[in-house]
Amino acid sequence: MNLVNELEELALATRLKRLSERLSQDISRIYKESGLDFEARWFLILELLVRQKQLSVTEISESLQLTHPAVVQFIDQLLAQGLVKTSPDSRDKRRRLISLSAAGRQMHRKIGPILDVIREENRKWLEEASSSLLAVLGELEKSLDEKSMYKRVKIGLLEQSDQ
Repeated sequence: MNLVNELEELALATRLKRLSERLSQDISRIYKESGLDFEARWFLILELLVRQKQLSVTEISESLQLTHPAVVQFIDQLLAQGLVKTSPDSRDKRRRLISLSAAGRQMHRKIGPILDVIREENRKWLEEASSSLLAVLGELEKSLDEKSMYKRVKIGLLEQSDQ
């Protein structure tokens, strides 16, 4: 018995998280087997810093739509690996600005060929689905931007109590 699959809509978040974790673990394993001390979960921050050069934790959080604590945790891990560096913001000493270190730029170059294969294999894997998962995810995200699941459930509970 697979309770998560059996519960269908009630376990949607769990199924999405489980899928995400499987993908992340597989890609991290590829990095490790390639001799790279890099985790898949760090990729978005690394890529964002390649493109934006220097950002605050809040700017990273907003750009990636990740929680502030999650970004802080990833930044701390990247700092421990020597892939990023921090500097105080000259305009606001309370803020720290994050940028790639030389090792971070080098890591980005090293994972580049792997990223090319990941992109292609993801494309092929997504084509195996009966509909465009990326399009569906975009639609679902847009729908939640318009009305969060919190609001949807609160309204449903109010409607239920009115009956």
